[in-house]
Amino acid sequence: MPGEIFDGYAEVAPNLWVKEFTFEQFKNIDSIVLDIDGVILNVTSSFRVAISKTTQFYFKQILKWPGEATLISFEETQLFKLAGGFNNDWELTYAIVIFYLGKSNFLSSHNLDVLRKDGRSLQVFTDEVKKLGGGLEFAEKVALSGLKDKERIKALWDRNLIKQIFQEFYAGVDWCERLYGFNPVYIKKKGLLNKERVLIDKKLIEQFYPRISIITGRTREEAEIALERAGLLDIISSERILSDDGDIRKPNPRLLRTLSSKMGTEVGIYLGDTPDDLETVNNFKKLDRKERFLSCIILQNIKEAERFIEEGVDILAKSGNDVLAVINKLKREDNDGS
Repeated sequence: MPGEIFDGYAEVAPNLWVKEFTFEQFKNIDSIVLDIDGVILNVTSSFRVAISKTTQFYFKQILKWPGEATLISFEETQLFKLAGGFNNDWELTYAIVIFYLGKSNFLSSHNLDVLRKDGRSLQVFTDEVKKLGGGLEFAEKVALSGLKDKERIKALWDRNLIKQIFQEFYAGVDWCERLYGFNPVYIKKKGLLNKERVLIDKKLIEQFYPRISIITGRTREEAEIALERAGLLDIISSERILSDDGDIRKPNPRLLRTLSSKMGTEVGIYLGDTPDDLETVNNFKKLDRKERFLSCIILQNIKEAERFIEEGVDILAKSGNDVLAVINKLKREDNDGS
């Protein structure tokens, strides 16, 4: 990653690129908004694995379809994130299931080995969904396009059950009741959330106190448990946690408008890791408000950088710590020089 050159961006520190004409704003950031997944916590072994395991369980144990192939790896879930509109991992899982249900109808096979190997790939499918605008509605449309037995296919698509299985994998016997209000029926093991790892340094976030907020695709209860486990609940007030079960969702710019008003923001930065996060900031910029927000994408893979550059991202980084450390350093230099 070091040494990568992106036209129009300055590498202001190792693994940190800032759009050249936004650098003055970058130096004056006074507020931060953070996504949780991929920014505060590494969820590769939790949510991403839950998506894969839920899909497999649904086809093998609920529908009883034969075959041994893994229908989607946790790495491949990123294809849906990059397609946009899949900030909610339950909806992402619904999309995978309807993709394979539609593919089964097209191939006239229930065998998982055949479904995985033959016909349209996950990459092709997500590319088509992305072209339409991303999200579950278009995933369903693409998955069922040209098929005659749509109602019969959709009868096998039990989203409530898929959601429950996902919740049981994620929360497990130790967290399911607190998070979702029920005890597991299918998956009686410890929850995958126990495998989440903290990515962000609290000391770097504290420098912005009290102008710290959260926008997340998690439910409020999931968000509060995540922040509790990351040791951040004491520096982020409840009113500054906007979750997926609230009135508005990404990429609605009202999220940033609400938080900027609460924080008294002049120049803020929003750290996320998906196209939905970037679009949230881009939509806010269209409001033509006096407050300014810069978009920062934490890259999962350097190969994804061009996608975000094409959509006008202000800052690219390998880690949120890299970004916050440089902002804090610039602030100290300004204070020492004044």
